[in-house]
Formats: sequence, structure tokens, C-alpha cells
Amino acid sequence: MNILINDKIVNFTKDDFPILISGANKTGSSLFSITLVANLFKSGNKVLFLTAYPPAKMDFRNQLGNLLNENAIIVDSGEESVFVKKLEEIKDLENVIVLLKNMENYSTKLFDKLKDKKMVIFSGDIDECVFRNQLSNIDFKTKIFFSYPKKINIENKIELPKYNGLIISEKYNGIIKLEN
Repeated sequence: MNILINDKIVNFTKDDFPILISGANKTGSSLFSITLVANLFKSGNKVLFLTAYPPAKMDFRNQLGNLLNENAIIVDSGEESVFVKKLEEIKDLENVIVLLKNMENYSTKLFDKLKDKKMVIFSGDIDECVFRNQLSNIDFKTKIFFSYPKKINIENKIELPKYNGLIISEKYNGIIKLEN
């Protein structure tokens, strides 16, 4: 799948990190997060895929198909303690893109393990996230909103078409979406 910003195909790079992707359930943020990490993997990056739900892992595997190799680390358990252990085991973590999907399902303990990491994507529903206030202390280079959080102020809000988001960064601004 392609990622479009203002109807032009874009490819994210390490310069776009760290990234925040916010969206309530059924807004498109989940599939977008999976596709973004799959595209980053396809462009040669090592990735660590952390998520609470098996269907997201299946979608990720399906997007990669036979390209899947040891550079895609998928933690099959959704347990936070397993994630923390995996993070501690990876020797070159600074060179690995980490997706924390469904961040609203996890505690501040996992957030604390990731908050200072540059190559991280926090994805989920900010309003349901216990560390939402701490997220505002991170200098995200890229912020993407598939729905607007009620508990964090977002300037320059626009009406979002279904399954489209608003991207705000130094490089990009406008509507972001997926295209087959």
C-alpha cells in the first residue's frame, strides 16, 4: 500500500522520527500504523512490532508476505512484561524502529522504556492512554491524527474524511491516507 499526503505518494525515513499516530477505534489509524511500519521494513529498516492484538500482527505479516525475515521482530505475546524483556534483549535497539501499537493498553512502565528512543512510533487512542500527559513532553517530529483527542489541544483542526488523517511535521502538512 502507498501512503499519500495531499494525494502525493511519500516514503517516510528515519528523519521523520519520533512519530505519534493518534486515532480512536475505527478511524483508520490502526491499518495506517501497520502499513507505515511495513513500508519502513520494505525500505531496509529493522523493526520491532509491539501490539496488544493478534489481528494487527496478522495484517503486518500479510503485508510483508514472503519478504518477512529476521529484521522484522514480531512479539507474539501482547503482554507488557514480554515487551519490556524483548526491549532489554535487543542489542542494537537504537537502530531498530519500534512500533508501540494500541498504546492505550499499556502502562507508564513500557512508556518509560521507550520515551527517550528516537526511532519510535506511539500509536493508539490518546484519550484512553494512561501516559497521555507524558506524551506531550516528547518532541515528536511527526504527528498524525485520524481523530482529534479530547484531552489534548490540537491547533489548525480540519474536517477529516473517513480513514484520513491530519499530518503535522516540519516536512509534511495536510491530509494523509492509504492507497492500494
